[in-house]
Amino acid sequence: MATADPPPPGRRGLRLLPLIALVYCLSASGPFGIEEIVPASGPGLSILLILLLPIFYGLPLGLAAGEMGSRFPVEGGYYRWIRHVFGDFWGFQAGWWAWLGGMFDGALYASLVAQYSMPFVNAWLPAAWAMPARQTVCLVVIVACTWANLRGIQIVGWSSLVFAIFIVSPFALLCGLAFLHGTHDPLVPMKPPDKGWLEALGVGTLIGMWSYSGYESLSTAAEELEDPRRNYLRAVLIAIVVTVPTYLLPVLAGLALAPDWSAFAAGSFVDVAKTVGGPGLETWIAAAGIISMLALFNGYTLAYSRIPFTMAQDGFLPRPLARTHPVHGTPWVALVAGACIYAALTFCTIENLVVLEMWCFSGLYILIYLALWTLRRRPDLDPAGPDGTSGASRRFIIPAGRRGIWWVILPPILLIVMAMFGSGAEYIYYGGPAILSGPLVYAIVRRLRARRSERG
Repeated sequence: MATADPPPPGRRGLRLLPLIALVYCLSASGPFGIEEIVPASGPGLSILLILLLPIFYGLPLGLAAGEMGSRFPVEGGYYRWIRHVFGDFWGFQAGWWAWLGGMFDGALYASLVAQYSMPFVNAWLPAAWAMPARQTVCLVVIVACTWANLRGIQIVGWSSLVFAIFIVSPFALLCGLAFLHGTHDPLVPMKPPDKGWLEALGVGTLIGMWSYSGYESLSTAAEELEDPRRNYLRAVLIAIVVTVPTYLLPVLAGLALAPDWSAFAAGSFVDVAKTVGGPGLETWIAAAGIISMLALFNGYTLAYSRIPFTMAQDGFLPRPLARTHPVHGTPWVALVAGACIYAALTFCTIENLVVLEMWCFSGLYILIYLALWTLRRRPDLDPAGPDGTSGASRRFIIPAGRRGIWWVILPPILLIVMAMFGSGAEYIYYGGPAILSGPLVYAIVRRLRARRSERG
């Protein structure tokens, strides 16, 4: 298996504490965004999904990422796992879908930083300047996070710890005040009266999956972590345990206060904060929303830049994308290229960015689960060897065996398929072409590689 270029001498791996914060910021970064599940699925069903999805979706993804990461602690993460197991075609699909989905995802978070910032910006600027101001905020976020990532994983990891503390803190106060003043049953009704069970489950599951995704993301920078075989899984499991209450309690608190659950949407936590805590708590929650999206963008800029970097090392993308910074060892060309793409995609709508991102990553997650199952059937593909002795004492293996592993991977696969095809035709029209672009681009890349071989 190909590995990344060796890191510069003296570069330290990221330790467990900032790693936990970085994984948390990559997967949740506070409860912002989970509000959208309420009008989609109804109060009762939303709470049920928040409790069940970490068990049937988030935890299996975390365990799969933990096992695969302990088997293959290499730069490029899931792209190189899948290529090792299934070969060039499916490896390319995994890398392409991850990079493509990552570009939509990054642009989404940069756009959300701008959206959450606009109430502050509009207080100082005329209405006619709203759109230029929005794009300026997006550009500032992209440039600042790209600069931080050029400096290396340490600054990204420790800044994520500071961000996480700032994001979570005001919600402890919000929940305490809301439960003291709540007058509504947060579980009624179970689902929207005008929706069937499949539609309510489909849309809500898609939103919930988005909220419990990202546990595989930092595997792409495995060679930049301290003891990745052990620490990556530990960070993922701790992040999942922290995420559930940071979603559940604010939603319960908001529904206990909200007079109309159907109006519960992105930004509702700010309104709840104003109701129970006044302008001070309102401003704190609004600022936490901005920092939440900033932390997500900052972390994903790191994770996604390693995909084109390693694909270029393997000859699937232009070689300049594999260049590293002479001092910090970071993939500076991939980072700058990603920044340019993010800036262009911020002109898209947030809804379209979410749909395209989720479709790309849905395909990727299915490949990760199938790669894990294939390793159960084909122990000769294990990088430790058929007997599993090399590094076995430091590896994590899900104790399920060849057949039992289906109890781990089948529920999330079924949820992915249900969410993809049960959430409306418009999602298929946007997401389908994004998935199908992978084989098309691979055919072009394969032809170009063949021409290079003929010349050389």
